[in-house]
Amino acid sequence: SIQVDAGERIGITGPNGAGKSTLLRLLLGRQQPDEGRASLGANVAIGEIDQVRAEFSGPGRLVDRFEPRMPSWSTADVRTLLAKFGLRADHVERAVDELSPGERTRAGLALLQAGGTNVLVLDEPTNHLDIEAIEWLESFLLKRRGSLLFITHDRALTHRLATRILELDRGGLSSWACDYATFLRRREAQLESEGKQDRQFDDRL
Repeated sequence: SIQVDAGERIGITGPNGAGKSTLLRLLLGRQQPDEGRASLGANVAIGEIDQVRAEFSGPGRLVDRFEPRMPSWSTADVRTLLAKFGLRADHVERAVDELSPGERTRAGLALLQAGGTNVLVLDEPTNHLDIEAIEWLESFLLKRRGSLLFITHDRALTHRLATRILELDRGGLSSWACDYATFLRRREAQLESEGKQDRQFDDRL
């Protein structure tokens, strides 16, 4: 049983095939659990960057992609929002299929923020991003209010972002209320202790 509290930045770790992406799908309501339940608290607005980033592909201007989602917003409002995410006037008029992966990520985050998202879910958010885009994303996430759940193979990003670690391993889920560096130290100590216990048991056989 786990609970995500407001403001937490949770890194989800574990070997490939352990169920990390499945856990996110359960939280997003895309998959039903075999047992138990997954539920959102009152006033929770959850957003997934992969889903919105996919909206910024194909022909058409960037600014036009915002109108269906925010019909009450003027073009000036959209321009102001995008400027806060480092997307200038030339980006706004550009066809979305000409945007870089980093620029599409910024546009997706702008769209989620405009929609009032307070829980953000990221699955490998730095894939296809250059160093500058990764640094921008890291800075944005550190300053952003709200909760964050993320999966990444970028250990440096996990080191800097995570305030809590969820570990999926050997069919179980463990919650570590610490940053990633502390998790690694405690995990190593735990494995060493388990190894000693196994050796002591073997000696008794």
